[in-house]
Order: sequence, then C-alpha cells, then structure tokens
Amino acid sequence: MDFTDFDRTFVELVKQSIPKNAEKGLFKGMNELLRLAKYEAPQCPKDVGDLWGSTAGTVTAKVTTGEISVEGGFNSEYATRQHEVEPGEFNYTTNKGASRPGPKFLESKMAKHKDTIIEIAALAIKNMVK
Repeated sequence: MDFTDFDRTFVELVKQSIPKNAEKGLFKGMNELLRLAKYEAPQCPKDVGDLWGSTAGTVTAKVTTGEISVEGGFNSEYATRQHEVEPGEFNYTTNKGASRPGPKFLESKMAKHKDTIIEIAALAIKNMVK
C-alpha cells in the first residue's frame, strides 16, 4: 500500500496536535482492522489457539518526531502458519466461530479497507484536537 500522500499530510497534522491524540486514533484504526479480520471473509480462523482472543493487548501506536507507527495482530505462534498458506492447503474448521476462514485474513483487509482505517484514525485525531 502506498501511503506517501497520507504520510506527508499526516506528519504535518501530528506536528500541530498532541502526539498522544494521534496514538489514540491509530489505536482505534488498528482495532477496526483486527475486528474486520475476525468477521469478514476470509476470516481469521478460530479453531487453533483461539486466534480471535489473541489480539488482546497487541495493539501499540507510537508517534515521535519523524515517525508514525502502529502495530497489532494475532498471536504469531498460531497465526503465521494459517495466514501465509496458499488457498486450499489448510483444512480450516468452520464450526468454531469462523464460518468463512481463509488465508490472508489480515493482509486482505489492509488492502481492501485502507481508506476506512486511515479515516478512522484521522477522524479520531480531528475530534480530539478540536
């Protein structure tokens, strides 16, 4: 994903606002991305290691001079082998909460919903700095 225009504009906004507010907006955006990975196909599987619950406490956002970052995800011990497989190579259980699981459950949401996620973060920042 190319965030060049967003990064340029966002850095200026952050310089004018309080970094803690920006962190809260990024935190909200990442949590929405993780929510989408659970409920929109291809879904994050729920049968191995309870991946749905493994997002708790994983989201961290940081805004410093010259750097904006947010991290979050599923427990890597279980998620990597399920997220990275080719379609059809993993036998997902569909009766334990995820009726439409599949690979690329997080990556596909990043591409499909990037504008929505950025908007959530930007609106949270805008509302906080009013």
